Amino acid sequence: MSDYIASVDAGNGGTNAVLAQPKGYKSFYEPSVRAAASGDSLGLGKDWELEYDYVDWDGHRYVTGDDVIRISRRQLERHMGANRYGNEFHQMLVAHALARLGIKSGTVDLTLFAPPGMFNDLKPFIKERFGQRGGKVEISLKGDKKPRKFQYENITLWPEGIGAAFCFAVDDKGDLAPSDVLNGEVVVLDLGAHTLDAIQLTNGIFNAESLQHATWEAGGVHVHIREPILKAVKKQLGNDAANLSVDDIDRVIRLGSISGDYILTVAGLDADLKPLVDRYCERYAEWVSNNIADGVFDGFRGIKSVILVGGGAGLIEPYLSKQTWYGGKILDRKLHKTTKDVHPVDMNAVGGLRLALHRLKGG
Repeated sequence: MSDYIASVDAGNGGTNAVLAQPKGYKSFYEPSVRAAASGDSLGLGKDWELEYDYVDWDGHRYVTGDDVIRISRRQLERHMGANRYGNEFHQMLVAHALARLGIKSGTVDLTLFAPPGMFNDLKPFIKERFGQRGGKVEISLKGDKKPRKFQYENITLWPEGIGAAFCFAVDDKGDLAPSDVLNGEVVVLDLGAHTLDAIQLTNGIFNAESLQHATWEAGGVHVHIREPILKAVKKQLGNDAANLSVDDIDRVIRLGSISGDYILTVAGLDADLKPLVDRYCERYAEWVSNNIADGVFDGFRGIKSVILVGGGAGLIEPYLSKQTWYGGKILDRKLHKTTKDVHPVDMNAVGGLRLALHRLKGG
């Protein structure tokens, strides 16, 4: 058995990682973005210099996540689309998340994810790339006296959405949790940054007839919410907003969803993004309704329930849940024992970890 059991949903927008613990799991999240960094210091101390973490990977040094827009936008880098899966950037996102979760050495039983519509094509490629050099990984975080070296002993790949669905059927210990949530016809909508994935389950089993409508590239929050808001903000603030990116918008939306404060500050100017967020979230919900809910699933007729997961779930759920839209069809995860404490963003990663624990128990 591996020293560690981990599940990482390293998506186009954010990287969600969970690591099994004796009781429950430890989690990590950051946006899937990086920028070149030097790590130089004048030695003046934290009161006089910006403090930030960095990572050394493959002979280069980077800042990652929210530190990119706080520290250095130089050579800002993200990668969206089918070609990212299994590539060097994807591998770094996974290795960095595992390092931040505390892994320094040993073997890892790793679960990863890919869009269902691309799954058959991507599965061998991802496994081959992550299995290079015998699955051995070397990475260093700021403060490490020596590189962290660990090895992927086993790699399991699941379609996005499957892990989220089985959060309702398997608990944190990997034991089956009696539930009727997945009985009958159930649709899972995984609303990510770049892709929107839709999978149909029949009594908990994937319905392959829905595979042709499983993944919409450029159907996520990046195109439908982040980019339109960025365009509107740049128009409103003019030249002072020239260096803003979708990462600034993403951060305001993530923090605002918790605090209610959607203020973006740049060059001493404040912009309240709440009206724009509301406007484009509703527009995105309408797009999902027109093209997927009605266009593919016939208004969810004959569907018992719809499970919303991913970063876009909370943004459009208030609209889809309205009685005049699809009220009664949208499943409330907070009403179920095994999902009430799991955020929609984390559901794939958490479900993947639970499935790994179940498999290791012989399930």
